[in-house]
Amino acid sequence: MSYSFLKPVKVGNMILKNRVIVPAMARYLCKDGFVTDAYVEYLRAIAEGGVAMVTVGIMPIDLSWPSTMPTQPCLGDDKYIPGLTRAVAAIHAGGAKSSLQPWMPGRAPYTYANAVERAQDIAIVNRLTVDEIHNIQRKYAAAALRCAMAGADVVEWHNAHNYLGEQFYSPYFNHRTDEYGQQSVENSMRFAREAIALTRKTLDDAGYSHVELTAKLNGSEIINDDITPEILAASAKELEKAGISLITVNGGGGLTRLEGMSGDGHRPEGWKVKYAEIVKNAVSIPVAASRNLKHPSYVDAIINDGKCDLVALGRTSICDPQWVNKCKAGREDLIRYCLSCMHCVYALPADVCGCTMNPRCRREAFAPRVEDTPHTGDGRKVMVIGAGPAGCLAAITLAQRGFKPILCDKNDYIGGMMLPAGMPIGKQEFQNGINYYSNMLRELKVDVRLNTEVTAELIKAEAPYAVISAVGSYEFIPPIKGADGDNVLGVRRYIVERPEIRDKKVVVLGCGQTGLEAAHMLAALGNDVTEVEMQERAFITLLEHKLDLEYAEASGVKTVFGHKVLELTDHSVIAESVATGEKVEFEADVIIPAIGVKSNTAEVEKLRECGVEKFFNIGDSAKTGMIYEAISAAYDCATTLNL
Repeated sequence: MSYSFLKPVKVGNMILKNRVIVPAMARYLCKDGFVTDAYVEYLRAIAEGGVAMVTVGIMPIDLSWPSTMPTQPCLGDDKYIPGLTRAVAAIHAGGAKSSLQPWMPGRAPYTYANAVERAQDIAIVNRLTVDEIHNIQRKYAAAALRCAMAGADVVEWHNAHNYLGEQFYSPYFNHRTDEYGQQSVENSMRFAREAIALTRKTLDDAGYSHVELTAKLNGSEIINDDITPEILAASAKELEKAGISLITVNGGGGLTRLEGMSGDGHRPEGWKVKYAEIVKNAVSIPVAASRNLKHPSYVDAIINDGKCDLVALGRTSICDPQWVNKCKAGREDLIRYCLSCMHCVYALPADVCGCTMNPRCRREAFAPRVEDTPHTGDGRKVMVIGAGPAGCLAAITLAQRGFKPILCDKNDYIGGMMLPAGMPIGKQEFQNGINYYSNMLRELKVDVRLNTEVTAELIKAEAPYAVISAVGSYEFIPPIKGADGDNVLGVRRYIVERPEIRDKKVVVLGCGQTGLEAAHMLAALGNDVTEVEMQERAFITLLEHKLDLEYAEASGVKTVFGHKVLELTDHSVIAESVATGEKVEFEADVIIPAIGVKSNTAEVEKLRECGVEKFFNIGDSAKTGMIYEAISAAYDCATTLNL
């Protein structure tokens, strides 16, 4: 298929080889503002996938400001230029144009727990004197010059996500009454216009007139409608007048509502394209749509329909850096699609995988590409036991290295816990992971044996070169009195088997993500649902966990924190307040424990009796954790076998 997004496009005086760009994303791989080898290799991997341009973003122009990020590359001093030069060179080596994004947070320190309530207090736009504004503009221009000196093709003005640039044109934040206030769009965009003009002059005077200036623009703050379509269109026109040659349109931000910026599985594909369309209809320069764009057919359609000229693929490029190349080759069936799990939004340690599907993400410097790994399999058999994410990925990687994996699972499906993970409301995109594994296993002709209970005797009969155990975990139900009652149903069983439960009083034990997801599902079916959790509400810290709590409570789920469960009866749950010791009884027709899981240690020990010297235990069966931990272990095991 010939896609429109694979056609070249002109941005200013620059030709992009196609219409797919990678927007700025925080990867947290730098140290004290300096570019690291890990960051360079991450950028190289992204660029090699066939995209037209990669933006190195969220680059502080002054690390002394609050809420800056020293784990991002800094632009505040000439000492950072050598590292930035390496970053730009890696992007160019990968075949893409380079864009660098000077950044000013424009916020005081805060926590996400109270970000919405304190948004206007945290915003700095109203505190700045005119002299301070001019000083910041000069810092932007100086930072842009450093970008050019590092070899960048583009400098992007960040005017989105509640950061300082957006705060000026946002009626929600900007309460100024001077020439930078909200009396007119001309006033509210003055900060951006002046900074862009100074940047352009600075670059031209230094001999960098070829460097293009682009901008990111917020279409909405999501939590409110203060940025109207009229303000959005007028602001875009001001950017065009200022000399901007490309506008990328997004929406949301960490001060108003972080999920509006990050997105999740409750949002449809392309839910922010409408903002790009408004801008597209207002300006004559190219416009890029952004956020939750995944499928080639959809991306092609929005370009053909005139809603945008380009697309900015962020998490899609993280999940599968080869997205463009696979589209060019007609192998859309082998694309690794994003799950919208939001794991990638966190400031993770430098050696931690940054994607639930891509085992090399953020680990590119030391986790080699399979094609660069010695293919020493020589057709030797490897038994892989358990067809969850870890087992599937191990089998795929082994097959790519020339081994002959035999992938076994006692169930009649692959995917393991991805199956129940994809069943709750808003989590359906987890099916993308199962589809990818299924397609890759088929493509590589892996011997997949379902409905197969693997024993030590079976392993001995196959006589494999190695064994990889990925048998996962089992649901843990604590020894509470009455836990064996007929009205007690484990959360995994409920989600997978989906027994008919309607118009009942249901108590879910545990406010972990799985418990909240099950509660949401049950409430949607008309049940009266109560969640009982021993810890206080503050224990919920992860963004996706907070969102699951919000969605559950919005559906009518009642949450009770700080209560320890004492006993389960055939009609109730008896608990006591951790703080006061007061006993409470919750009426319940059905009780669903969602307490946690434990590794299948006993099963692994039985498998070890096979006597195969090269025996590896990975994933939840080694240590319970997140999917990204399991696939990292699987990939590392499969790429180092026989080395």
